[in-house]
Amino acid sequence: MNAPTPPRPSLPGQVLELCRLRGGPQDLPWSPLLLAGLFAAATALDVMVGDLLDRDGNALARSLLSSLVILGLCWIALAVRNFRNRFVQTATAIIATGIVFTLLQGALLWLGGVPPAAGSTPLTSAQALVAWALFAIFLWQVAVTAHIVRHAVELGSGLALTLVISWIVAWWALEQAVFGSA
Repeated sequence: MNAPTPPRPSLPGQVLELCRLRGGPQDLPWSPLLLAGLFAAATALDVMVGDLLDRDGNALARSLLSSLVILGLCWIALAVRNFRNRFVQTATAIIATGIVFTLLQGALLWLGGVPPAAGSTPLTSAQALVAWALFAIFLWQVAVTAHIVRHAVELGSGLALTLVISWIVAWWALEQAVFGSA
């Protein structure tokens, strides 16, 4: 007699499991429509949070550049390993977890206040605490993205982490070239 299969968690449950470094992008549904919807939602959310910080009005352009670089490099990594068919689920996982981290960052910025422009005034205690919390969230997001890439591209943890860090450096360098220091 076959044992019943446990029910599959909902999409938010699957995304939270990814954020807890459990499961992989293969657990998400393969749906280009879902990917497009999440991309639109993530971009809108990035713009809303980016407007809190972006003093030069380029939040939309920065969000699109970030997505283009990270998803483009992800596609290249998958193509090199001949796993192009995994792109939709991998991109969905990266974008969906990115939404979670953007919501966390936005909430912290809203609660603690937006830090002043570099060099203008000293940080308040709350802003310094928020800055440290944002850094911790960034490190957590890097770990989650590396976890997703490790599963998608079938790499070791160290190599996946190195790959993701190189993507972040590439994005940062391109952003500096396009927008200059802000």
